[in-house]
Amino acid sequence: MRTTVRLTGIVLRQQGTHDSLCAYYSAAMLLCALRPEFEEQFDAPHVGLDPLYANLPRRRRRTLERSVTDWLTSGVQLPALCASLNAACARRPFHTRFRYRKVPRTPSTAAFLRAQVDLGLPCMLGWESREMGNHTSLVIGYERFGRSRSQWLRLLDPIRAQEAMEWGQLARLATAPIEVVWCESHDGVRPDKLTFTRRDGVASAAGARLERWEPRAAKWHALTPPRI
Repeated sequence: MRTTVRLTGIVLRQQGTHDSLCAYYSAAMLLCALRPEFEEQFDAPHVGLDPLYANLPRRRRRTLERSVTDWLTSGVQLPALCASLNAACARRPFHTRFRYRKVPRTPSTAAFLRAQVDLGLPCMLGWESREMGNHTSLVIGYERFGRSRSQWLRLLDPIRAQEAMEWGQLARLATAPIEVVWCESHDGVRPDKLTFTRRDGVASAAGARLERWEPRAAKWHALTPPRI
């Protein structure tokens, strides 16, 4: 038996072939999943209107354009990007707060990420490996396989390298501490959550459940069962 839990409706933002913006696109997906009013601002005609670029911490007298250029060529540190997310949400009608930390490569971290998905909250996951260098993806779901101890995460990957990752494999491949940016508080909408079960490799509507978060009640309610 295989059970999949996945947050739906989050649009993939794909990294270009000549930039270092996997963290940017992951953060943009995270922000728009919880605060869809930001969606149009990512098509802004000027970099100063972009909610992530405009709110990125920078040194005194350092221009926004120079900071963006450095980001394009060298990437960005996730603590700074977390600060940018919080600054973007600071003066908005809903309360949204993000947090950053380095996490151990243990099953408890995978369990934490699954718990966030169960709450309808995607998370940014960053790691460094010899195969991919520094990379960041968005965790949007997970899978359970019967009696297996494997802990699989479902990803939205800006370079579309992988849609699923086994936690034990990531823990072995990572050459530096794993980093997470997650939403520690949010009183607005959340992505719908789809849960479905396959038996003998076959999915059925009877084994599927689609839920929508109700902010006022702070709980899920069931929608019409989806077609599988």
